[in-house]
This record gives sequence, C-alpha cells and structure tokens, in this order.
Amino acid sequence: MIYNIYYNTLNKELKKAINSKSISVEDLKKVYENLKIKNNKKKKTINLVMIIVIVIFGILGIPTFINSNNPEFTKFMLLLLIPLIVVIYGIVYLTQVGLIKIQFNNAIKKNYPELVYDLKL
Repeated sequence: MIYNIYYNTLNKELKKAINSKSISVEDLKKVYENLKIKNNKKKKTINLVMIIVIVIFGILGIPTFINSNNPEFTKFMLLLLIPLIVVIYGIVYLTQVGLIKIQFNNAIKKNYPELVYDLKL
C-alpha cells in the first residue's frame, strides 16, 4: 500500500510570478490578504480539532486512570500522550499552514525585499 501525506504549498504559478517579478505590488497585496485569511481559518480549525482531541483523551483517560490496576503505568501513558499531541499538532500545522507561510515569506524576501515587513505572513 502506498500512503500519501497531503500538504499545502504555494501555488506554482504564483510562486513563478513572484520569482519573475511579473506580479504587481497591488496584486501581491491582494494575494497576501487572501493567504492571510485562509491561513487564519486553517489555524482556527486546527486549534479547534486539537482541543477536541485533548478533551476526548481527557474523557477517555480519566476513567481509565481511576479504574486502573496499575495507576503509575497509566499515569506514565497519559503523560506520554502530551508530547505526542504536541508533535502531531506541529506536523499538522506545518503541513497545512507553515509551508505556505515559509514559501511566501521567502519569495517576498528574495524578490520584493522592500515589502518584506508589509507582507509577512
């Protein structure tokens, strides 16, 4: 079986237009605003999903801890979930929001250095 990891990147045509400086500053500002709105929506969604995951782990973990025959092992396993959730959040954030931010900011820095501070995602 082949598995694919879905991740968002900057549109190839947009990247090419920025790199060739064929896009006007006004259009670039519109693109920036669109990307900013989309990224903010994605961030809110990711945060909401992660809160739901944490609540579900809490709902399932507390009764497990209370009814466990070995509470030390259960406590260890519950504490092990915290870094796991943080790593999962980081991966999801990077693949859904971070790559676009990095690519857009690097393209602007390289080709429109005068707009770096105005158009930073």
